[in-house]
Amino acid sequence: MSALTPAQLDAQEEVFASAFAAGDVGLARALYRPDVVYVSPTTRLYGWPARVEGVDRTLEFIQLTISGAAAIDYAVEERAVLPGSGAFVKVRFDFDMERARLRSTYVVLYRYADGGIARQELFYDPGGALERLGSAGADEGRRGAGADAPGPAGAPRAGTDGP
Repeated sequence: MSALTPAQLDAQEEVFASAFAAGDVGLARALYRPDVVYVSPTTRLYGWPARVEGVDRTLEFIQLTISGAAAIDYAVEERAVLPGSGAFVKVRFDFDMERARLRSTYVVLYRYADGGIARQELFYDPGGALERLGSAGADEGRRGAGADAPGPAGAPRAGTDGP
């Protein structure tokens, strides 16, 4: 893969934002290599292995993490293209769950090979609590909220933090 550009990273993140807003992370399938490796502290909350391998299992896991979430707003707060074949993205993931509007903030490290995401690794404080923004359905703090979903990778359930 030639060097990733900021515009390509922005386009990728727009795909993730749209997929989460639609509640269908499968809409982001084309971004991944078939043999992608997904790593997140959230896997332990669902009894999944620390490394999720393959695009089908990765998308299945991310979809699981957003079940029960609504009005997902996935937004990039910061991003950096790394020399070689990587990028960092700081994500603000706002969503409604039950009667609360919640926020998860996390960082994703992407590694690319042959034009697709080869590794997606999420970083956040697994002991931290989700930020409570108010009541579900309230308009405060929202930018283009959609239907269901939390971050390229999924958002956590209430009481957890990070995808």
